[in-house]
Amino acid sequence: MNRTIVKTREAHDFLALVPQLAGFQPEQSLVLVAFRGNRTCGAMRFNLPDRTVPEKVLKRIATTLVGTICKIPGVDALVPVIYTDEPIAAVTGLPQERFVEVLCARARLSGFLLRDALCVADDGWGSYFDPDCPAGGHPLSAIASSEVHRDIPDAVRRDIATLSSRADLPTVDPSMRERLGRRLARYHRLGAEAGTMSELLELAGDILDPVVAAETALGFDPQNLGLDDAAALLFLVQGPACRDQMMLQFAFGEEVGRNTHCLNLRYAILQRATGRSVDDIIGEERAAGVDSPHSQVTSDLMLGLGRERPDPVRIEQAIRLFKVLVALAPRKARPAPLCMLAWLSWAMGRGSVAGIFVDQALAIDRHYGMAELLNAVFGSGHLPDWAFAVPPDDETADA
Repeated sequence: MNRTIVKTREAHDFLALVPQLAGFQPEQSLVLVAFRGNRTCGAMRFNLPDRTVPEKVLKRIATTLVGTICKIPGVDALVPVIYTDEPIAAVTGLPQERFVEVLCARARLSGFLLRDALCVADDGWGSYFDPDCPAGGHPLSAIASSEVHRDIPDAVRRDIATLSSRADLPTVDPSMRERLGRRLARYHRLGAEAGTMSELLELAGDILDPVVAAETALGFDPQNLGLDDAAALLFLVQGPACRDQMMLQFAFGEEVGRNTHCLNLRYAILQRATGRSVDDIIGEERAAGVDSPHSQVTSDLMLGLGRERPDPVRIEQAIRLFKVLVALAPRKARPAPLCMLAWLSWAMGRGSVAGIFVDQALAIDRHYGMAELLNAVFGSGHLPDWAFAVPPDDETADA
């Protein structure tokens, strides 16, 4: 097992490491850093509660957050870190002190050791456990100048950006966007004029083979995406079956994509033969105890049920590609690829980023089914089971 060990002896050194653990620069956030023994094993980000909520609500929030941490195997200690734009100089003590007290109490009740509890504000930082913390906090320059920045090996150093910037779309050529819009409109007119849009989407999937198309797409250079490739890919994912199959295939590989595609073809045949919806067919089969091949596996993967970890390299490549595709797409064609970006981000444990993409999809079409489903899943705070599995090669840090 390959581990990267970065020792942090002081609180400001630890704070210099937290963005690397989280993968972004937290803002208006609580980051719970989890430990197994002396080594970190995870960092989870949550929204800060409103400062005016009553204590009983804070207790419910804290219970939920600690329960989430309990899902990580072997965790025995925590360090909560508050990131806020509220100045330390404007409050008595440290910002969010009431919430941190409730959270620490709940964590101790659950058997966790609290190694520290820290706050990073606009004008300084401090420890909630330090009775001698200066009234204005310690200077932020101590974090910025920490030797930890130097000690992190280049091979594992992450490019740190803000959370919202992870959802930023790249700048694309306006003329390319215009040409893609015309090409896509032509495809849609072919189906709309004949009243056969759903059949046209299925036909496109049959001709292009969406499994091969997904594997081929992973080899595209997002910065040099051709018009024909972009138009074909964007048109394919407008169909829910191709959208979901490609999304799962990007995460779990070609075999999962092939199984999902076969499942989609089976349901399409049954749908044509019976005139019933796919949901009705699935419901009837399950009521009769007849689960179709691969259906349970596919639905479990969609909902993040299972400890099989997706392939992060494939997902990151797909995210880069689909950000470009969304930036090029006409507004009406964006909900499908936005939902794919949302699910892929969520599969990587970036629930907050996923929520941004879902909000963008719902802003375009508030009744888009996939966006409504993902919004419900993300809104419940559910993370995929594999987010809590111990990776074979975990990067850890000594504190």
